[in-house]
Amino acid sequence: MEVKISNTIQDVDEREWELLVGTDRVDGSHSWFRTVEESGYRDMHYVYVRERKKLTAAACCRLYNEKLSMIRILLLGVGPVYVKTREEITMLIQGLEEIRKKEKAQGILFFFHEEDELNLTKSVMKGSTKFLMKENTYIDLNFTDFEDYLGSLNAVARRSIRSTVNKANRLKIQSLFTNEFSPWKETAHRLQGYLCEEHHDYSSHLSEQFYEILEKNLKDNSELLILLKDSIPLAFALAFNSPNISLYKFGGVDPEYRKYQGYFLIYYEGIRKAIERGQKRIYFGPSTYEFKEKIGCKREETFGLVKMANPLLNLMVKCVVTGYTILGRRF
Repeated sequence: MEVKISNTIQDVDEREWELLVGTDRVDGSHSWFRTVEESGYRDMHYVYVRERKKLTAAACCRLYNEKLSMIRILLLGVGPVYVKTREEITMLIQGLEEIRKKEKAQGILFFFHEEDELNLTKSVMKGSTKFLMKENTYIDLNFTDFEDYLGSLNAVARRSIRSTVNKANRLKIQSLFTNEFSPWKETAHRLQGYLCEEHHDYSSHLSEQFYEILEKNLKDNSELLILLKDSIPLAFALAFNSPNISLYKFGGVDPEYRKYQGYFLIYYEGIRKAIERGQKRIYFGPSTYEFKEKIGCKREETFGLVKMANPLLNLMVKCVVTGYTILGRRF
């Protein structure tokens, strides 16, 4: 086996990347990481493991400036990770340590969707601390149409959704699905900016250039959902689509037009479209769990694993994680 450290996904052929990671999650695809790199959205690092020239494992990572208790800590955030054996994860960790030292990060922070990968990594990464992260949300779309979906909900939720949709129809609110990103790049950037401002966090604010690169690299697997009232954009969401999965990852609402309930309509129209396409599952990300569970979402566990290079700092992190766990809080 051999390890290679890189700053670009282009060091791996798109076909061999697809064979390693699969095709269900567009946000883990070769095209997605090319978009991230070319748009300047993130400065990425990668560790590749090959056996007899075949790509057998990989880790994608970037720097995170995280606030822990009262101090800021620079961490190498790792995820997704594609690994099957102890030998592979051992070699990946060696490569990640090289990147950590070069970038002067104080520790390594893993993100996992699969508990098996977490446990495998923890068995090799001695002294690390695992923790629960905010759950992802999803709906399995075993429905013939939108009415069939509504029939799966309780009466209160069903009436609420019908009321919102009927009101939108009366007000002639339009739902536009498009993968022509360039004409809507300013609109999407502006609408997401309102959400960033509300949460005082611009770290994921997509630039207008991002949408231009997205159209070049991922036009067939991504789209904007834009709600319009008299040609006025009320809300938007950015979705990624594979044959089986629809993933809603970014969005925003104009606060001046909240009365039109664009936030809720985004979910309902996204579900309707995914059912029409025959997709099997739709993801809506973490947060707003009470509302999402009312519309049929289930929760999916996500996991973290962290280890600091400094033993005292590592002990402090363990104490903070333990405190959060006792309080029932997630990171």
